[in-house]
Amino acid sequence: MNQDNTKFKLVRVDGKVLLRRVGDGEGIPVIVVWARPVSGRGREVSLLDEKKREILMLESLDELDPQSRAIAEQELERRYLIPEITRVLSAEAHFGNRFWEVETTHGARSFAMRDPNKNVTRVSEDRLVIRDVLGNRYEIPSLADLDVLSRRRAELVL
Repeated sequence: MNQDNTKFKLVRVDGKVLLRRVGDGEGIPVIVVWARPVSGRGREVSLLDEKKREILMLESLDELDPQSRAIAEQELERRYLIPEITRVLSAEAHFGNRFWEVETTHGARSFAMRDPNKNVTRVSEDRLVIRDVLGNRYEIPSLADLDVLSRRRAELVL
């Protein structure tokens, strides 16, 4: 749905993002999310109220004025920070859980993962997004690009 971006703006007040419509000085708090966070990132953006109900859908960030777009991009980057796994130091399966020790683009991490059928999203044949038991996500941009030992360790528990 194409919105006329002159009818609203995103502003940051006291650490919250507010959606202000023209003529409305107060605005309402919103949460900025990708409509399709795994498969459609970079396209549709949804603005949700505090109860996570959609208020507004944008086809792209291009519908926003420059200041609103900068705020939306900051929120999306903060919300969807997904460390990329660059090396798998160890990966083992015990009693249905998978325990990972990895190096990422944001430092060393250890995490546990349950059922790979539910917690591994194959974005493409070679690109994976892994969700741990706490809901954190990690990305392997390319299994083929991992070193041989890392790839073997990952494949054992996937």
